Amino acid sequence: MINYNEQVRMFKSSIPIGPKTISELVDWLRKQVDIKELPLSLLPGRTLQKAKYNASHCILNNHLQLKPDDMSFLAFEVIKNQKSSRYFDTLYDHGLIYVVLEEHTGYTFSNSNRLFLDLEFTRGVSQHEFNTEGDEFRSLLSHLAIAYCEEHPIED
Repeated sequence: MINYNEQVRMFKSSIPIGPKTISELVDWLRKQVDIKELPLSLLPGRTLQKAKYNASHCILNNHLQLKPDDMSFLAFEVIKNQKSSRYFDTLYDHGLIYVVLEEHTGYTFSNSNRLFLDLEFTRGVSQHEFNTEGDEFRSLLSHLAIAYCEEHPIED
């Protein structure tokens, strides 16, 4: 794994200063892949319950302190086609790729790690987070480092 100072050196200049709103993220998503909105009841398994728990405990909710019942979730299915092939052509076989977004906190989740990372990166961080290298900044930095290590494995 890459240490923190190395992560800062490698990735800080590429982190977008935003942050983007959920509507901006949905617009970005529509440009990357074809999506259709999913009723929350059609999310597989316990995905909605996990999203509510994760959104209420995520860094993005530290200041808001919203309870799960006060949150507003959107869910999308990524249509499997040429436009979205980048996200289906991964290490894991995804029969269904979905995205869950929470409108107040900015929480994002996808069962495609590559799409999740792209959403996190696109959302960006505030100027304050960037300048102070706060928790949101560090979280994004660690996601970028993990993705880098996955894409550049150390050869024996």
